[in-house]
Amino acid sequence: MTRRTRGVSLLASALLAPALLLLSGCAPAGASTGESSSPSGVIEMAVSEFCTAGTDAQCVSVNGEDVELPATFERVGVEAAAVAQGVGQNAIDVTLTAEGAALLHTLTEQAAGGTARLVLKVGDEVVAAVVVMEVLEGKQLQIALSPDDDAQKIVDLIQGV
Repeated sequence: MTRRTRGVSLLASALLAPALLLLSGCAPAGASTGESSSPSGVIEMAVSEFCTAGTDAQCVSVNGEDVELPATFERVGVEAAAVAQGVGQNAIDVTLTAEGAALLHTLTEQAAGGTARLVLKVGDEVVAAVVVMEVLEGKQLQIALSPDDDAQKIVDLIQGV
């Protein structure tokens, strides 16, 4: 059984759909981030600042908020990704590698509480620009998607299928 030792939430605006995306993370009881594992997939992430529409070709609109599209993204390793079962919403369960969890922690630390956004990219698609409320801890994430998003397609993109 998994026990939440620390849970946090982030709100995001999806680029591809005008829906809200919720990203939450927690650490299972006794979880260690010291272990190393080979990733079976990747989510790319970067911290971005707001910009003024029309001032730069890299300034993109995310549900009415303009953010600078990052030039580079960090590859966050994923151990497992699956369509969430029994949550009553369209969501994806993600388990990060130890290195991926450490990188997520660092990126959310950089973006937390300010005007920066955490930009998420899966495959070649930028899927969200997340408002970071608190630094995320742990390896487990659940990404709640818009009802219009195809959760299995996003899982397949994460896994490189």
